[in-house]
Amino acid sequence: MKKNRLTYIKNILIPCLLFSGITGVLTGVLIFLFKIAASFVISHSENIYAFVRSNPAYIPLLLAGIAVVAFIASLILKVSPSCRGGGIPTSIAILRGLVTFSWIKSVFLLFTSALLSYLAGIPLGNEGPSVQMGTAVGRGTVRVFAKNNQAWDRYIMTGGACAGFAAATGAPISGIFFAFEEAHRRFSPMIFMTAAIAVVFGNSTMQLLCSLFSVSPTLFDFTIDTVLPLKYMWASLIVGLVCALFATLFTRVYRFFFELFKDTLAKLPLTLKIIIVFVCISLIGLVSAEFLGTGHHIVEHVLDGHGVWYMLLLYLCVRAILLIVASNAGVTGGLFVPSLAFGAMIGAVCGKAMIALQILPKEYYVITVVMGMAAFLSASSRTPITAIVFAIEALCGFANILPIAASVTLAYLTIETIGIHSFTETVIETKVEDRYKGMIATVVDAYMTVGKGSFVIGKEIPDILWPPTCVVLSVKKASDIHSIGMAEGDILHLRYQTYDKAETCALLENLVGKQEVFREHSHEKSKNAMIPNN
Repeated sequence: MKKNRLTYIKNILIPCLLFSGITGVLTGVLIFLFKIAASFVISHSENIYAFVRSNPAYIPLLLAGIAVVAFIASLILKVSPSCRGGGIPTSIAILRGLVTFSWIKSVFLLFTSALLSYLAGIPLGNEGPSVQMGTAVGRGTVRVFAKNNQAWDRYIMTGGACAGFAAATGAPISGIFFAFEEAHRRFSPMIFMTAAIAVVFGNSTMQLLCSLFSVSPTLFDFTIDTVLPLKYMWASLIVGLVCALFATLFTRVYRFFFELFKDTLAKLPLTLKIIIVFVCISLIGLVSAEFLGTGHHIVEHVLDGHGVWYMLLLYLCVRAILLIVASNAGVTGGLFVPSLAFGAMIGAVCGKAMIALQILPKEYYVITVVMGMAAFLSASSRTPITAIVFAIEALCGFANILPIAASVTLAYLTIETIGIHSFTETVIETKVEDRYKGMIATVVDAYMTVGKGSFVIGKEIPDILWPPTCVVLSVKKASDIHSIGMAEGDILHLRYQTYDKAETCALLENLVGKQEVFREHSHEKSKNAMIPNN
């Protein structure tokens, strides 16, 4: 009993309470600083573009400055490839063990690279880098304070990612659900504890700093006084369907541009590619301010009823193409707020159309915007629960939960029926393809013995974050005595696909303990080798 209690304290209480708390506090401080810096840079970027629009003679100077900014950004992306593209998909790929990264580079270079993107007006958000920086803080906490306990790594990183999401969006419950529904697509007690404790500490730190420096901790600041009656519930179904169809088109266009960048533009140097993207987006941004920025201002304008329907469609299409091009080029930035902006514009167009046809009273316009934001988030990332929770926390409260749930559900069911991958999963796939390009996978059958005091003791198989594609085929118990979860001496039969056998073996030994005898049988992956994802 005493041994079990010590193992519980070592492998559950310490990582969940102590290290998740440390990660949450550090993430809260870092994201607060990042939020202040991003607001400052975005404000100055808007002023610079506004000045140049009024004084066209300065256009060459602006483009020259943008090219210099792009050159510096490309140097950072060369030094730290993990800073490329969407922060949330990158973080999810890291948390699932699909890609690697340097936590020190991610903390400092990601901060700088994202600010350069905002200075140039690239239409990417700041919540993605916040999630990725939280992930990096989680790994750094383990590396600095518990380098002999690498089994905690992905759990504490998950807590950091959730704390980063909560601090950036002001939605702590959504931050916790991010761990279950998007990051790992499973529920386990330890994932819940690390995520919840990190979010509590991170959000508390963020709230404290915001109150001290008079900064708003919320992503959006508005209220909805009206409630959509049941007789107009059909409106939520229209919004949900349109959002799902646009999300489908958006994902397919993203895949098209990925193939274009991978094949046709593969020979272009990264520096030249980034400079071209920055300069082209700047030229388009000189036409209208609505084409640039994170999309936060778009949401606010749409909620206020600004913009005619055909201009909203133009903003939607242009911003979608710019975001896809920038993300595929590897520009640092987030996709979450831009996705909310897409949903807001879709909801606004649907609402304006229904009001113009006199089938929906105009007092329900704002509700259609919020339904669009939640439905597009659900369709693009396939996270219906997180979309509903986020809508309640950050957008409108409980009053209109029924129409929001209806639009989110229909959007999700439509995407499932079409059978297309979510946008987030598509981005992750492209990152994994890029990492393992030209490498040969090996399928390994291995037998490992659970060592004394190892991390897996007392835990059920589904509760463990095994290496990617690793499956536990069988467990040979060390004794007939009934025990909860795995016990010392149990022999595990594992099967996994790997590109680096030594690396994967080290990850497994972090979980089950060092092996005196490691028995394995491996062969090159064939077309018929089927290894299910964990």
